[in-house]
Amino acid sequence: MSASSKKHVREDVTRKLEIALDRLYRIWNEIGIDESQVGNRAGTVSMHLCNLLEEMVSEEEQLREQMAANIQRFVDDLSTLCLELAVPTVKVSEHLSMVQREKELRTRLENLNREKQERLKKLKMLHERDQHLCDTLCTTPYYVPTNMVPSKEQLQELEAHVRGLEAEKEKRHKEFLHTKQKVVELCNEMDYDPETSFERDLICEDGEAFQLSTENMESLKNVLHDLERKNHNLVQQVKDLWARIHSLWDRLELEESERTDFESRHQGHKHSILSGLRDEVLRCEQLKFANLQRFVEGARRELVDWWNRCYFSKSQRDAFPAYHDETYTEELLEVHERELVNMQQYYKDHEHVLDLMTKRDKLWNEMLEFEKKASDPNRFFNDRGGKLLREEKARKKLMKDLPKVEEDAREEIEAWEKENGRVFLLEGVPFVHYIQRQWELFREQKENEKQERMKNKAKQMEEEMTFGSKPTSNTPAKRRFLNTPTRTPLKARKLNETPRTPASVSRIQHSSIFPSPYTRAPLSATKTPNTNHTTRRRSLRQARKHLQESMQNNNTSRSGKKKGPATATPGAHPDMFSQTTVSSGASVNNVSLATTGSYHEFAKGLSQTARPNCRSSVAPSCGSSPARRW
Repeated sequence: MSASSKKHVREDVTRKLEIALDRLYRIWNEIGIDESQVGNRAGTVSMHLCNLLEEMVSEEEQLREQMAANIQRFVDDLSTLCLELAVPTVKVSEHLSMVQREKELRTRLENLNREKQERLKKLKMLHERDQHLCDTLCTTPYYVPTNMVPSKEQLQELEAHVRGLEAEKEKRHKEFLHTKQKVVELCNEMDYDPETSFERDLICEDGEAFQLSTENMESLKNVLHDLERKNHNLVQQVKDLWARIHSLWDRLELEESERTDFESRHQGHKHSILSGLRDEVLRCEQLKFANLQRFVEGARRELVDWWNRCYFSKSQRDAFPAYHDETYTEELLEVHERELVNMQQYYKDHEHVLDLMTKRDKLWNEMLEFEKKASDPNRFFNDRGGKLLREEKARKKLMKDLPKVEEDAREEIEAWEKENGRVFLLEGVPFVHYIQRQWELFREQKENEKQERMKNKAKQMEEEMTFGSKPTSNTPAKRRFLNTPTRTPLKARKLNETPRTPASVSRIQHSSIFPSPYTRAPLSATKTPNTNHTTRRRSLRQARKHLQESMQNNNTSRSGKKKGPATATPGAHPDMFSQTTVSSGASVNNVSLATTGSYHEFAKGLSQTARPNCRSSVAPSCGSSPARRW
C-alpha cells in the first residue's frame, strides 16, 4: 500500500511539475526572456522546490522527535501514577508504531489521572463532612495520611465513619436546633405565618424549653418536611415565573430601566412576590398577544419576500401550513422564524442562480415597459429632449442583454442539475418551461390587445354609421371671413358654375352637432373694407342669396303669383331653415341654407342703414344699375 501510494504521489508530482514547467517556459517565451534569464528562473524554481522539500522533511523529523519525547514522558508519568494509586505498572507492546504507542500511552495516562482526581475529590468531600460532623458532635476525625493518594480501602472506611456520624447527628437536641433553624429560615423566606400551636411553640419558645420527646422530634420532622415542600414549590413557581417574564420582556423589547425597576421590587420568593410576578406575566401576556400577531405577520411578509426571491410555486408555499394558521402563539412565531432561516439558507445555497434570474426578470419587466410605451399613440407628441431616441437606444441594448442573461442562467442551472442530479424548479417548473410560459403569456396578451383594438374600431364605425361621426375636436373650426376678398380673383368665376356645397355646410352634413340657425356677424363686420383695389368678388353667401332671388323670380314669372320665402317648408315656422345640406348635384328647388335665417332677416341685413360699413360685390346698392351685379 505504501509503495503504491508513494508511486502514485511521485507520478502525480512529476505530472504536475511537467505541466507547471511547460506553462512557465511558455510564459517566458511569450514574454521574450532570453535563454540565460530562462535558465536563472528555472534554477530559482528548482531551488524553491528543493527548499520546500527540505522544510517538509525537517518538519516531519521534528514531529518524529516530538512523538518520541512524548512517549518517554508518558511512560515516566504512568510509572509514578501506578505507584501512587497502587495499581500494576502499565506496559505497551513494542510492535506498535510510534503513533499508536503515543495514543495508547496518552489514553492510559488520562484514565489514571482521572481516577486520581476522583479519589482526591471524594477524599476532600468525605473529609469535609467528617470534620463538620466531628465539630458538631465533638468527636475525633478519621485519620488519613497526608501528601498521598488514598487507596480504595481507605476511602471505604472513611465513608463508613462519616455515615455513622451523620446518624448520630440526627439525634435529639442537636437535631432539634438544626431543624428549628431551618424552620425559621423557611418561614422568613416564604413570609409564612405559623398555623398550629406546635409551630408557634417551635418558633417562639427557647430551645432549652422544648421537650425532646420522640413524638416532638417526629412532629418536628413533619413540620420541616412540610415547610420544605412548600418552599420548594414556591421557589419553583417563582423560578418559572421569572423565566416566563424574562422571555416575554425579550420578545416585547422592554426597556432595561423598566426591567431593573421591576426586579428591584420583586426580590425573593414570598407569596406577595409570587402574586406580583403573576400580575406581571398576565400584563406581558396581554401585550404579547397584541404584538404577537404583528410579529407573526411581519415574519410572514418577510417569508413571502423570500419565497418570491427563491421562485417558490404555490404548492411549495402551501407545504408550510403554519402560514395560514390564525392562532397566534409563540410556537407559531418560532415555526415562522425557523422557516425564515431555512429560506435564507436555500437562497444562500442557490444564490448564483437566483441572482441571474432576478437580473433576467428585471430586464424582462423593462422590455414589457418598452412594449407598453410603444403602443401609446401619443408618444410622438410628448417627445422632448430626444426622449424617443434614448428609449430606442435603451430598448436595443436591452434586447441584446436579455438573451445573454438567459443563456448564462441556463448554463448555471444545467451545471447545478448535473451536479445535484435533479431538476431546478422556478415557480414549480423547469427553467425552459418557465421562459416559454412567459413568452406565451406575452404573445397572448399582445393578441388580446390587438383583438380589443379591432373590436373597438368596429364598434366605433358601427356607431358612426348609425348616429353620424363626431367632431374630431371640441374646439369648432374657424369660419372663413365672408367679406369681399381682395385677392384670388379666379374664385369669382366659380360663382357662375353649378352651386357646390360649402365646406362649412359639408361638415354639418356629416356631423351630429347642429350649428345655430341664425346668422353671426363676421369678426371684420365693423371694420372698413379696403378700397384700394378695384377688383371685386362676391362672397359665397351673397352668391347663394342671388341664386335664391333668381329662383324666386323664375317661379313668380311661371305662376304669376308672389310667393313667400323660397326655403320655407310647409307647416314650418317662416323664420326657420331646413337642415338639408346643399350639394352640388341637388335640384335648385331643394336649395336651403344652413348658415342663414329667414329671407326677411337676410334682406333686412342688406340695407345700408343696418350695415353701413359692409360692402357687397353681389347685392346692388341703391342707385346702381342691375348690370353691375355681374
